[in-house]
Amino acid sequence: GINVNLAPVADVSTNPNDYIYSRSFGRNATETAEYIKTVISASKTTKVSNVLKHFPGYGNNVDTHTGVAIDERSYDNFLNNDYLPFEEGIKRKVPSILVSHNIIKCIDSEYPATLSKKIVTGELRNKLNFSGIIITDDLSMGAVSSYVDDNSAAVLAINAGNDLIITSD
Repeated sequence: GINVNLAPVADVSTNPNDYIYSRSFGRNATETAEYIKTVISASKTTKVSNVLKHFPGYGNNVDTHTGVAIDERSYDNFLNNDYLPFEEGIKRKVPSILVSHNIIKCIDSEYPATLSKKIVTGELRNKLNFSGIIITDDLSMGAVSSYVDDNSAAVLAINAGNDLIITSD
């Protein structure tokens, strides 16, 4: 058996031109939070665990599979928009959350979210009080591999507070 699903996507995207739109629910933050509530509740009747992704929210950023993505949005935007579906998932006791590779300038302009202690530990653990498993997105993706060398990415991710490393390399 399959016992973990790297879903649902908790990213808020309402613009069909956004990279993440086709992978998201495609609705506003409130509707996306309700969707997360529904998916997690339904999943609890199965033996398959959920992983919310991509914390802290993907926004309208470019594809992190191929290169660096820098998010210029305000912190208030994250608090009042992107965090809502993740907060709903945490409230519903989602066991795992996957972190994106976007550089969130309003929180940490130095590191991609996956490698950022300010985001993984500061925001997800301390601000949102998430006590479950924190998972990196694939460390071999372009947003990380073009930013740091392969040898330091895993070390930075663990030091940031991630519990589980994903790499396809």
